[in-house]
Amino acid sequence: MLFQTLYFILFLCVVLTVSSFLTAYMNVYFLILISIFFYASFGLINLPIFLIFILLGVSTYYIVSLKKYLVFLVLMSLFPLLYFKSKIFYLNILHFETSNTAILPLGISFITFTLISMIVDLSKQKSKKYHPLDISLYICFFPHLIAGPILRSGEMIPQLKTISVRWQNIKYNLPLFATGMVKKVLIADQIHSYTQPIFAAPQAYNSNDLIVAAVGFSIQIYCDFSAYSDMAIATAGMFNIYFPENFHSPYLSFSLTETWKRWHMTLGFWLRDYVFIPLVRRCHGTLRYLPIFLTMLISGLWHGASWNFILWGGLQGGIMIFESATGYNRFMAKGRYVKKIGILLNFLLWTLLLILFRSPTIHSAMDYYVAMGVIRAQQLTPQNLFIIILMSVVIAFHCYDNIDFIRKKAEKIPAILSVPILISIILGCSIVAAQRPESFYYFDF
Repeated sequence: MLFQTLYFILFLCVVLTVSSFLTAYMNVYFLILISIFFYASFGLINLPIFLIFILLGVSTYYIVSLKKYLVFLVLMSLFPLLYFKSKIFYLNILHFETSNTAILPLGISFITFTLISMIVDLSKQKSKKYHPLDISLYICFFPHLIAGPILRSGEMIPQLKTISVRWQNIKYNLPLFATGMVKKVLIADQIHSYTQPIFAAPQAYNSNDLIVAAVGFSIQIYCDFSAYSDMAIATAGMFNIYFPENFHSPYLSFSLTETWKRWHMTLGFWLRDYVFIPLVRRCHGTLRYLPIFLTMLISGLWHGASWNFILWGGLQGGIMIFESATGYNRFMAKGRYVKKIGILLNFLLWTLLLILFRSPTIHSAMDYYVAMGVIRAQQLTPQNLFIIILMSVVIAFHCYDNIDFIRKKAEKIPAILSVPILISIILGCSIVAAQRPESFYYFDF
């Protein structure tokens, strides 16, 4: 039940309608059942693992000495993720044909990190103040299940007492949902149709196609993932639940370090709090840059079980160490014109690294780099020009693509005008998506 489909819109309308008649307490029961149904709609085969996560989360509430068993519980939470990731990894090493989507349960990485953050945070509390039902809903609340944002129990669970569906909440979040639909259906999916065959066989295309596809994928993955985040945040907001922002104009960053403060922010903050800071404490300043490298290496492993993701994470870590050691960030932040050059250079570097991220193997990524470097004077095709226009639109409006700006600007338009237009945009995008529904790219992670 993809967010951009008519099925989901109908599902959401029914859930919002029923929820509006229930108390906050009854809504917890209702939304747990609805969330389980939502996850099961993607396939019953993964449902037992999903229910195990919920049971594991609830069981932590009844453990008296949670701090004593913290390491065991974290490992238990990680076990399904490590099992499926390593299974894919070893199959790839043995050259078995496999697909992450077919083997890895949907959303397992996001659910795992959400559960671990709750276990660690609960272990630091002197007294437990969460109800088992609240913990269940925190883990399984359907807007965040498949591709985040990664939630924190201290922010999310207290809000469950205030669940309510009001017209004001729906109207306030419609612009954000519509923005997500446009980015997903009219931009990301269109670019995907162009980049998919090129990344599958890069040596069959000329340098024009390869360069446009490389930059196009940078735009595609941003529009696709930020679109899901927008729609997830908007959907939660309709129930009066606040989700943290996940993207904040990341392509305006002048360094990779800055990019990771704006890109997939909930993952970045999770890695900072639960990986980087503990590593810094253990290194005690003797190995100053090792925590940066290891954190980004773990980020690469989180994204995928193959050597290209490990190399991608390692390169990110190495570059961020260079930025930190040389004072590159401070230098680039000094002046307006220097910063603009830094933004352009950083985007080009990010795009080159994404070729490694997008390619199925390191070997195919090398083929892409080599073929892209063979410059031959050729005319741009109409297809090239169409993708370039889409990319230009995204870049031109990128500085405005953040949650607060979208909501505040939409509030200034009278509802009698904005609501019918927004509903028309959402339904129109759903009709377009129905012709060729594309999964969200981060479903594979």
